Amino acid sequence: MAGLNRIWAVAQTTFRETIRNKILLHMVGFAVAMLGLAWVVSNWSIGEPDKIITDLGLTITVLIGVLIALFAGIVLVYGEVERGTILPILAKPLPRWEFVLGKFIGFSGAVLLVYVGMNLILILLLAAVGRPITPHLWQAMYLSIWEIELVVALALLFSSFSNPSLSALYTIMLYVAGRFSFDIKLFIDSNPLAPSRPILEVVYGVIPHLSYFNLRQAAVHTLDIPWERVVWPTVYGVLYCGVVLIIAALAFRSRDLA
Repeated sequence: MAGLNRIWAVAQTTFRETIRNKILLHMVGFAVAMLGLAWVVSNWSIGEPDKIITDLGLTITVLIGVLIALFAGIVLVYGEVERGTILPILAKPLPRWEFVLGKFIGFSGAVLLVYVGMNLILILLLAAVGRPITPHLWQAMYLSIWEIELVVALALLFSSFSNPSLSALYTIMLYVAGRFSFDIKLFIDSNPLAPSRPILEVVYGVIPHLSYFNLRQAAVHTLDIPWERVVWPTVYGVLYCGVVLIIAALAFRSRDLA
C-alpha cells in the first residue's frame, strides 16, 4: 500500500506539471485550429464532408497526441535530473522504478486528457454535419490511445538516460520505423535471401508495430471490425509498454545521479 501511495504521489505531481506545460497548451491550440480547418475543408469539398472530417479529425487528434507525448515526454526524467529536484525525491524511501512508473502514469493521464478533449470536439463537429457516432469511431479512437501510449513509454525510456535532443531523435526514429512495420515485414517475407534480412528481422522485432492501432479507414467507411482486431492490439500495447517501462526502470536505476 505504501508503494502505491508513493507511485500515486509522483503521478499526481507529474500530471499537474504536464497540464501547466506551455508546449501542451500550444499543441492544444494547434489541434483546435486544425479541427476547425478540417471543418472548413469539408464544407468546400465535393462529396461527403462527414467522411472528410472523420478522416482528418482522427488523424489530427492522434498526431497531436503523439507530438505532445514526444516533446513533453523527452524531458520527463531529464528535466528532474538537470534541475536537481530529483535528488530530494529519491532521498526519500522511493525506489527508482516507482518513480519511473509514477512518471508514466501521471504523464499518460495528462496526455490522454488532452486526447479525449480533442475527440470530444471532433464528435461535436461530426454531430453538426449529421454523421452518426458509430462503434467504428469509438474503436478507432480507443486503439489510437495505445499508439500514443507507446510513444509516451519510449520518450520516458530515452529520457531516463539521454538528453532531450537524442531522446527526440531516438523516439522519432522508432515511431517512423513503427509506421512502416508492415512494409518491413513484407520485404522480409518477399526477399528470403536478401543480405539485409537478419538485420531487418531484428529491427522488426524491436520497433513498435503501430499499424496494429490504425483503424481510421475502417471508421471513415464504417467497415466491419472483428473483435480480435481490437483485442490483440490491446494485448500487444500492454506488453510493449510493460517491456519498455521495465527497461526504462533498469536504465534509470543504473544511472549515476551524483
